[in-house]
Amino acid sequence: MLRMVVDRLRQFRRSEGFKYSIATHSRLSLFARQQLNRGVFSIEIRENCGFFAIMQMVLFILVHCEENRLTPRVSARGGLYGDPEGKIDWFSELFENVRPASAAMLSSRVRTSTVRDPVQLGFRQRYDAGLRLQNASDLFRSYYRPTGSIREEVAAVCAKLDISQSTLGVHFRGTDKKFEAMPLSWPDFCHLVAQTLSINPRLTNIFVSSDDPAFIEFFLQWPFNCPVKVAPAKLLSTGNKPIHFSGYPGLQIGREALVSSLLLSNCGYLVKMPSYLSAWSKIFNPGLPVTLAVPPRPKEFWFPDSQIWLSQQRAAPGNVG
Repeated sequence: MLRMVVDRLRQFRRSEGFKYSIATHSRLSLFARQQLNRGVFSIEIRENCGFFAIMQMVLFILVHCEENRLTPRVSARGGLYGDPEGKIDWFSELFENVRPASAAMLSSRVRTSTVRDPVQLGFRQRYDAGLRLQNASDLFRSYYRPTGSIREEVAAVCAKLDISQSTLGVHFRGTDKKFEAMPLSWPDFCHLVAQTLSINPRLTNIFVSSDDPAFIEFFLQWPFNCPVKVAPAKLLSTGNKPIHFSGYPGLQIGREALVSSLLLSNCGYLVKMPSYLSAWSKIFNPGLPVTLAVPPRPKEFWFPDSQIWLSQQRAAPGNVG
């Protein structure tokens, strides 16, 4: 009994609600500091979480700035994707701003606040439920796009692997994702991929991306009766440890994650398990048809996969409205 109580207390202390409550003071201090910038919201992210979890933070910052008529200035240093000294702004290494700098940003001293945990901003609690896929895509792409070298790399890989509108993209996130998504066996997932091919005859080849080498080997043995190309990932997980905790160079991990998401976004259809990486393929290409194999778990029911799942359920045969 005592052990059960202790486990529940530990779970509560790790919960986002608890962390959000204890971060109230630092959150108020951050917003008070940013008010001094007079129209500029300047945030430096130093977070040790997944690449696209950080992209979620960037998206929430843009929503906040649009709502409050602020000019965002976002950077990201250190953490899992930067250099150990934190000298390189790795976000700017991967994305370029498509909007010119505002007069306020150029003419005055801008105070930058460092964020080490999403609860310091509190934006997920405020904005996540209201986000919609098309609007989020329009918003992000109105501020940022991948750098030229990233776009060139994606175009070269698409040409080499014949990734086009006739390609069925497949993404299976393994490792730690089993704690965040409802389970689905590898054979059941492959059956879903085969079913998608059968009802979409325009799809003539498959492009598969996964962090799990064992799944890729299993997938390649499945009789899909069409060519299957594998994402040119150099970094793969070991055991149950996700890639971003596997000790690879940070900038290389971030670049490969972004390229993988963009490659999936260039396919004509996407079948996926819950994952921020492949969900962001829909942000990069809002016209991409997507089938989400299973929903995220209730406590992990976050945008974009939450909206992909809900849209999918509304469109299912027999549903009205």
